[in-house]
Amino acid sequence: MTSEELGPSTDTVLFTDLVGFTEYNDVFGDAAAVAALDTQLAIACHALTGDSRLVKELGDGLMFWFPHPKAALATATAILGAIDSVREHDGFPLGIRMGMHAGAVTARGDDVVGHTVNVASRIVDLAGPGELVVSDSVVAALEPTAATFQPVGPARVKGVQQPVWLHRLAG
Repeated sequence: MTSEELGPSTDTVLFTDLVGFTEYNDVFGDAAAVAALDTQLAIACHALTGDSRLVKELGDGLMFWFPHPKAALATATAILGAIDSVREHDGFPLGIRMGMHAGAVTARGDDVVGHTVNVASRIVDLAGPGELVVSDSVVAALEPTAATFQPVGPARVKGVQQPVWLHRLAG
């Protein structure tokens, strides 16, 4: 993959994180933890469309790249809905939280790196269970959209000098 394939300005990075995974693993063991990871991965891969892709697994989280925030939002909402469904109907034990940021990324082999990736990885830590938190760049790139975002406000994220304005997907 070359950086030209990634697109000049609409790249979007999404991170997921299974809430309570470490405690779950401690109480129920590795086999149950691996089953939870497999469920998250299957749901996420099923939700991907088009040129979007899973970049890598990161412990109990996933990192995705999308050519545009619209594709990222569609995937994120599909994952949130599927996780809610398996929690309700199949007793999936963990919640999920997500963080998203849009901007340029740099290809490095099969990986993507850069400021956009760093910010997205910090935003996921600010989301609560069942939440998608996105940066202002995502909301601006989605205008107009049917999705409703509630402003969270500016937040300091580790390693970034300027506050990042955040929004939470409503409802």
